[in-house]
This record gives sequence, C-alpha cells and structure tokens, in this order.
Amino acid sequence: MGKTNMQTIKYLICLFTLLVVLITVFQSETNTYPSNGAINWKGQDWYLMGGRSDPGDNYWNKTGAWIDNQNKLHLTVVKDKGIWKCTTLMSQDTYLYGTFTWKVASPVYTFDKNSVVGLFTYLSDSQELDIETTKWGKTEGNQLWYSVQPAKTEGNTQGYQVPLSITGTDTIYRIEWKPTYVRFTSMKENGEIIANLNYTNVSGIPQQPEKVMMNLWLLAPPSDGKNIELIISDFTINND
Repeated sequence: MGKTNMQTIKYLICLFTLLVVLITVFQSETNTYPSNGAINWKGQDWYLMGGRSDPGDNYWNKTGAWIDNQNKLHLTVVKDKGIWKCTTLMSQDTYLYGTFTWKVASPVYTFDKNSVVGLFTYLSDSQELDIETTKWGKTEGNQLWYSVQPAKTEGNTQGYQVPLSITGTDTIYRIEWKPTYVRFTSMKENGEIIANLNYTNVSGIPQQPEKVMMNLWLLAPPSDGKNIELIISDFTINND
C-alpha cells in the first residue's frame, strides 16, 4: 500500500474518531423538554398541568419540567412576567395497588416555607395517597407529611419533624399500596428510616386505579422571592 493511501486511511480514522467524540459530547449535553405538554421519563408518559387551579389556586406551567443529561427530572416554580408558575406532572397510566418509589436529589427540607413538594397517587380529592414535604407556611414544626385523603378524617394524616441534620438531599420516598394496608416510608440513601407509617383502615384505602403525580407548588409567593427547583433522580413502580 502506498504512502499516500496510508495517510488517507489515518486521516479518515482520525476524522471518524473526532466525529464519535463530538456526537458523544453533544448527546451528553442534551436536555429533554416537554412537547405538547408531555414528557417521557422512566418509561412513563407524563402530562403537565396548565391553567389555574388547586392546589393553592396556582398558575401551572406546561413547560415547567425537563430532564437533564443524567436522566434526572427537574420541576420548577418560576416567576414569569410577574406571575408565579408551578409544576404538576400526571402519569398517563393508572395503577391499582403497587409500590411507588421516588429518589429526590434536592434538599427539600430547606425549601421555602411557602412551597410544597407532592409525591402521590390520585383519582380524586377523596381518593389520594400523599407524601408531602412542606412547612405549610411556618418557620418551625413538621416538614414531612403522610396522608390518605380525605386528610380531615381522624387518623388519615400524620406530620413529622425532621432533624436539622437531614436536608433532604438524596432521600427516598415510598408508597406501598395494598388492598389491606398502605405503608408510607421516607429514608436516607443509606436506608436509615426518617419516618414511616402503616395505615390499616381498610375502609379508607383507595380501591380504584389511580394516576401517579408529582408536583411543586405554592401556598403563597416564596418568602425569599426566589425561584425553586426540585430534582428527582429516580422513580420506580412495582405493581406485581
């Protein structure tokens, strides 16, 4: 093989290698944003709420969530032209029973006192299983809440005060929903339990399929006037 041909081959190999590197870099920097108010994450199609409605009589942002290059989901509260806009995602599919697990990367226990993080299943306001992190507008008190709706029913909601040493970064939240019980669990990444609750009032346990939902919303404008971002690094469903 001639010298010219060898140089050409080496050049083509270098060019191909550079192309592969550029494609890899480009892909690693790509984020995914909603299309027509929907986004796919963890094998699920999720729809983003728009308009203005409860909870909190909030404005909802149909572009308020995105997926980063590490496949982590971001939910936002942002001020847009003087209006605070929150984010809610709802699964396309419904589930009757199962174990629903979220891993949260953000320090949710340090979030503004007027914000609420919700991880839950939902059919209606009276058929809902909730994990919420919020101070409900207070500067002190409980920051973690489990509820079987309607929450006003005695024994259907429980709040927990989380130690200051736990910021919420890399914490895990789980709803285990069975016909005869609901078990709520929150834990640190190492498995250490933050708080758990076994709910065994069978008459209060939802018995119809529900959607899975996640939201970040406001009771009132953030007290510090800053935008808020919730990062959820993983989500799984086991409905065996």
